[in-house]
Amino acid sequence: MNLIALDLDGTALDSTGKLTEKVAEAIQRRAACDTYRFAFCSGRPMSGVLPHAKMAGIADDYHVIANGAVVQNGHGQKLAEELLDFTDYRELTIFCRENGLSCIAVNDRGATTPFPMINVGTLEFCFLTNNHLKVCAMNELDPNDKYSKLLICDNPDIIKQNKSMVEQRFSQDYSCVQGYPTMIEFAKKNVSKGNALAELANYYGISDNQVFVVGDNGNDLSMFERFSQSIAMGNATPELKQAAKWHCPTNDEDGVVKALEMIDDFIT
Repeated sequence: MNLIALDLDGTALDSTGKLTEKVAEAIQRRAACDTYRFAFCSGRPMSGVLPHAKMAGIADDYHVIANGAVVQNGHGQKLAEELLDFTDYRELTIFCRENGLSCIAVNDRGATTPFPMINVGTLEFCFLTNNHLKVCAMNELDPNDKYSKLLICDNPDIIKQNKSMVEQRFSQDYSCVQGYPTMIEFAKKNVSKGNALAELANYYGISDNQVFVVGDNGNDLSMFERFSQSIAMGNATPELKQAAKWHCPTNDEDGVVKALEMIDDFIT
């Protein structure tokens, strides 16, 4: 048995955010045999992963979501989760108010923000993840609430200008990754796609050399560092391409189809 971990945005999905018929069919065909298990590994919450998992025929399987904070299947059963709390959300909110930024918090009930002015990054997050956004003051929230992740969202220029400052302030205590030009995402310090995927592989009884990872961006790097059988998309960042064992065409060229063919050839 081999476990294939596929990032979604920029990898399994094309640049319009669509899982093409070719990619869906390539996953479906292999998922139907005993040789492979699949997991989408995404920064998205389950609401943004499940429609694609259904299309690919792997909704019953476990997926790594929220950049590794949660491992969950399409029925809502969770294998693992590492959640942030209200104190973390309040700390990030104070920082954002002091620096002219805005943030949102995400859990199973959806997304919430204390900032009434909605920017392009927040809109993109809600669109990508099929989430409704609730504007809610901090004093109206339940202090016992938990969150799979927190995000600073804005237009790409503002994110780029503030990324270094944000990382300097928070990277010692949190996992900070940028999966999209409009978002910086926060999770507990030990959370990563790589750690969550390792836990999933252990659950399945699959060894490291039977795990194959395919990705394109910085939030995929932990998987590439953890598992040596790695494939970078043609549209991947230079850092990820350097870390990869193999390369395949871009997401707009159905590169995942070629990646799966490469894996077929490797294991036979």
